[in-house]
Amino acid sequence: MKSFGLTDTGCKRSVNQDAFYIDQNIPMFMVADGMGGHQAGELASRLAIRSVIDFLEKQFTLEDSEQNVEEALLIETELCRSAVIYANNELQKTAVDHPELSGMGTTIDVLKVISGYGIICHVGDSRVYRISNGVITQLTKDHTQIQEMIDQQKISLQQAKSSTINNVITRALGGAEDVEVDTLVVPIRKNDVFLLCTDGLSSLMEDWEIFEEYGMCDNNLENTVKGFIQTALERGAPDNVTVVITGPASEKDAVSHHEELLNNELLRSIPGLTYLD
Repeated sequence: MKSFGLTDTGCKRSVNQDAFYIDQNIPMFMVADGMGGHQAGELASRLAIRSVIDFLEKQFTLEDSEQNVEEALLIETELCRSAVIYANNELQKTAVDHPELSGMGTTIDVLKVISGYGIICHVGDSRVYRISNGVITQLTKDHTQIQEMIDQQKISLQQAKSSTINNVITRALGGAEDVEVDTLVVPIRKNDVFLLCTDGLSSLMEDWEIFEEYGMCDNNLENTVKGFIQTALERGAPDNVTVVITGPASEKDAVSHHEELLNNELLRSIPGLTYLD
């Protein structure tokens, strides 16, 4: 799968606290949105990504031929989740060792591709979208006060758009000793595209706008990503903006329709694994 990523400081910030990572060989993709004064946020996002990479590089995994798809997804999902927890611990240790970094934290989204499936680990309000069969879907759920109010039906989606607490997050790496990591698995179908972004983009563009802008760029990922950044800048970009896109999935990257049907029921029944088709 081809990929391209870009980050921009935006129009109002003097420091870019976002970070992203692309490894097309694994393949694995990450975005992180740091927070904290005195450059703590800038360090937090980069340290989190570096910690996930370091953790996964130290792990031993079997070759695809030595395990079935279910075993591979279970192992890799747990490894990715553990890597994010390890990153949280590293941020905690760093803040203890350097009191001036107290309050540092970051969101993180990890997308790892294996055997025709995408494994996603998510903390915070950065997002992972999938564009598939002419439809855009937000795969992750924001860890924010406003999303909790929507879930509890205390506020409508329309009211949420104008809320003053829209950017108050309820979960982040570095914020507590223990962090709950949302983990999910999605099938990758031919021509699927995945977009990871920080809230510097998603707070300025509706999902349908993201879908329409992607559709205008004729699968040129570099132009598409640059177009998203430019749109954010034209709308004032009060925050840092980061976008990573990978796809469209080739037949080799995707799970076959036959395999997907065979695996669906089993994957849905595995405890601790959230499967979204």
